[in-house]
Amino acid sequence: MKIPAVLMFVLTGVWSAAASTPEPAATPEQINGLAGVPLFSGEHMIWEEDADAVAKRLRLPRESLTTNDASYRIYPPEDATIFGRRAYSVAMSARGGKPTALSVIFANKGDSVGQFAPSAPGRLPPRVPSSVLRDYRKAISEDEKAITEALTSLIGAPRAQKLSQGSKLQEKALRWDWNGHAILLVSVRDEYAAVRIVPTTELDAPEGVERIKDRDLKGQLAERVERRPNGDVILRDLPMVDQGPKGFSVPATMERMLRYLGIPADMYMLAMAANTQPGGGTTIRDVLWAVSDPVRRAGRKVVPETGRPDINRVAKWIESGLPILWAIATSDAVDSRINEHAAARTKVADWEEWSASLKPARQNARKLARAGDQGHVCLIIGFNRETGELALSDSWGPGSAERWITIEEAAAISQGAMAVVSW
Repeated sequence: MKIPAVLMFVLTGVWSAAASTPEPAATPEQINGLAGVPLFSGEHMIWEEDADAVAKRLRLPRESLTTNDASYRIYPPEDATIFGRRAYSVAMSARGGKPTALSVIFANKGDSVGQFAPSAPGRLPPRVPSSVLRDYRKAISEDEKAITEALTSLIGAPRAQKLSQGSKLQEKALRWDWNGHAILLVSVRDEYAAVRIVPTTELDAPEGVERIKDRDLKGQLAERVERRPNGDVILRDLPMVDQGPKGFSVPATMERMLRYLGIPADMYMLAMAANTQPGGGTTIRDVLWAVSDPVRRAGRKVVPETGRPDINRVAKWIESGLPILWAIATSDAVDSRINEHAAARTKVADWEEWSASLKPARQNARKLARAGDQGHVCLIIGFNRETGELALSDSWGPGSAERWITIEEAAAISQGAMAVVSW
């Protein structure tokens, strides 16, 4: 059986340190009680249930819905615990209306110190109290110990499991099997503790992730290029990832780009491999290095670009169905300007008049550039030649899926770094 590419992390090159032992007769109620949330419903495997029903049971809002997959995610309040430990993020992926994986992130270098996000990619967050760094790192170890003891007391001793997507994206996990579910506890020093739940059958599949043929991918991407009557050319079917209250714009945006191309990805793993700083801050160079193995294994390649975006450069990739990873200098003022632009655009009746109305924004683009004081990464997902605009998409949830900016403003805030994953 091939592993669906929608999985939020990659399950290739797996190994176990010991042979599987018979599963203890733990009941769904016992495991739900241990977790403190209704993970399971009766004797049914999660994978047999309707994804929306599972999401409703776990109170997970839908994050993304595309032709190929769906995802659900919540960043719980501070007092929320799962397996007796504070849960920072709970997410579920689905395909064909059925769940494919559950992921719970506990203490980690992003959410645990998100309030100290850096002012630029790759820069160490300023004035992060040493006690905060010490506490989240200690919490990772404590999470691992507490969850290991809890699961072992109910299900039995775990076995070792390796999750790998190449040399740079690897996790070592403890694995408990129960009723068709592999419960994986991952703990990476100074990075994160996580519980991932996946089907045992897919975890043990020897074939690995199915590679999409270039011809098939090109056909899929061509169908995702939407051409609107007003001249907009925009990409549809991009998965959304909400990076949450932390500076994870680079790994979250890269996850979106990879999943769009059928390559499994998870922003927490990407942040680990790309040396994201505590609280956030990742260079495009580092994340491109981190994804080189899975991109190559999928038969794709990373195409870095330098310079400012222009209509012709953007059109070349968008017309091929490929989004562009783009680094910008942003700020509250820049974000407000983009929001105002997007809101006004939804009310346009006369597009020639709209194009003329953008003249002041074009003339004041340099002022916008001076306002940008923070590094950020988003996707360029479309353009309009007639109005001279670019469409952007940010990793802040469904409300940020499509935003617009003039080409002059885009040139002003560009940090000169872009990248595309192509064939």
